[in-house]
Amino acid sequence: MSLTSPITERKLTIGTRNSKLALIQAERVSGALNNAHPHIKFPWQTVSVSGDVDKTSPFLKFGGPSDAAKNIWTEEMETKLSSGELDLLVHCLKDMPTRLPSGCVLGAIIHREDPRDALIIKASLRDQYTDLSQLPAGSVVGTSSTRRKALLRYKYPHLKIQECRGNIDTRLRKLDEGEFSAIILATAGLNRINMTSRISKHLPPSEFPYAIGQGALGIEIREGDTETLNIIQQIEEPLTRWICMAERSLLRTLQGGCSSPVAVNCTVENEDDQPRTRTCLRLEGTIIHPHGTSQVSAFEVAEMASDDEAEALGEKLAKRLEENGGRALLDEIRLVQEEEMGTSQK
Repeated sequence: MSLTSPITERKLTIGTRNSKLALIQAERVSGALNNAHPHIKFPWQTVSVSGDVDKTSPFLKFGGPSDAAKNIWTEEMETKLSSGELDLLVHCLKDMPTRLPSGCVLGAIIHREDPRDALIIKASLRDQYTDLSQLPAGSVVGTSSTRRKALLRYKYPHLKIQECRGNIDTRLRKLDEGEFSAIILATAGLNRINMTSRISKHLPPSEFPYAIGQGALGIEIREGDTETLNIIQQIEEPLTRWICMAERSLLRTLQGGCSSPVAVNCTVENEDDQPRTRTCLRLEGTIIHPHGTSQVSAFEVAEMASDDEAEALGEKLAKRLEENGGRALLDEIRLVQEEEMGTSQK
């Protein structure tokens, strides 16, 4: 009688935040990976992060150099990734810092939903108003995003902006309970939790540009883990990767972050409907003063077929923005935020 050793089933554990949206995202990534690699299991494990623990403080409280404020969504998971407890992390890409901690890398960018922002007007007003411009003066609009606050102040100064934090269900409940006339959320999140019916209007990116990476999912892995990298890249979409890499390169070069009102709109340019061997992207960027007093915008267009070219597009646009007054505006924003945080040395 011959004896054989049992085959050990291989698995890679996914780390995710413990929210309805995060779990849906983790399940989607796990399913896609299982389809591509049926011989591997991809269970997920939830992790409590500081951004979910403190659900009331404005994001400015967490400000720091560059986009360090985004660490409130990633730091605890990255600790478990580095220790080997987790093998890959699934994030909303817009929540990921553009500079990751030592030992961690962005391995893949996938599943970009509609990146636009969505306006949700409370039920009692939906028959009367369909746009921000129509809301009466003094109407309260809720959002936690410094970018959205700045854009609202710049474009709709007649409105009152109020902090609105929490998961999507919490924010919608606050709207329904009458705390706000309207709130602004990411279309992608509402789509993923099947709440698209709550959207009153999609805000056009040409007028209300979105956050860097909004709608896309980022998979973070340990640096040097080439085996896991090869596995996750099987479900990556090259065009999505290049668009998001260009956007993140813009933000990284500007040294902006979660507390910096920087917005983008990236589109694919297809002239004359001719087949292309290289993708042509138009990347538009905007920096907005948090008080809504001014903004600087610019765009760049480039063909690309590689990560390096996508990074170069973002860097080129950042430099154009800086030359157009963006550097002075970012310096002013930093001083304003230091004063508001009580850290100004003046």
